[in-house]
Amino acid sequence: MNISIRLHGILRDKLPPAAKGRTVLTLPRGATVKDVLAHFGIDRVVGVAVNDEVEVEPDHPLHDGDRVEIFRIMGGG
Repeated sequence: MNISIRLHGILRDKLPPAAKGRTVLTLPRGATVKDVLAHFGIDRVVGVAVNDEVEVEPDHPLHDGDRVEIFRIMGGG
């Protein structure tokens, strides 16, 4: 299945500059958000949205055509 990926902020460095933070991954059926994070070597706490649904869990199942966005969590005060 093909999953559209968009990395935000400093996470864009996980892809070549020409990709501008976007790519398509081909993953096996049954893949989860955790598999996407592992593919990019992301082992810190990040925010993830799947098809505009924010704060999904790492075990969230993915389906062909899903759009996954990954971003750093920012704090302020």
